[in-house]
Amino acid sequence: MAIHEAGHTVARLYLGLGVIEQITLDVPEGGGIIWRIERHDDSTEERLTAELAATLGGRAAEEVILGNVAAHCGGQPYSDLALATDLAFRMETTLGFGQKWPLLYRSAADPSLLFAQDPDLAEMVHARLESANGAARAIIAKQKEAVEFLAAHLLNHGTFDGPRLTRILEKVRERMQE
Repeated sequence: MAIHEAGHTVARLYLGLGVIEQITLDVPEGGGIIWRIERHDDSTEERLTAELAATLGGRAAEEVILGNVAAHCGGQPYSDLALATDLAFRMETTLGFGQKWPLLYRSAADPSLLFAQDPDLAEMVHARLESANGAARAIIAKQKEAVEFLAAHLLNHGTFDGPRLTRILEKVRERMQE
């Protein structure tokens, strides 16, 4: 779990996505990070694709550093896989970034119905997820030292927020590669 949350954190820092306010291993779901968006950037395809990579950053860290992925990355409606799939789906169907029919707004309460009716849509959503996962894996591989450093400190402290968070993130940034 520490590697997972450190992966999310380092990916967000590397991609410049929001301000981290808390990193914790002490929640019922096992862990999490809380961040806020300091300025409202346009939701461009590039920025949303970066969000996909950050969302998959925890899974990528497990895969790159531990060599396998735990089931907690998926399964629940609030899981990383569910959130990433939802964003990739919306990018293809409602946000105007679709590879096929970008101007056609296709909302669905249950995306699996659209996937069943349009296998090409499922392939396009999956392609976005694959690409974002590849980007996340590349970030983690490049920033492995920073991820492992943060994970070790998370194991010892459980939660970082406030001034302690500021100090640890400074140390993490010092270990990050450009």
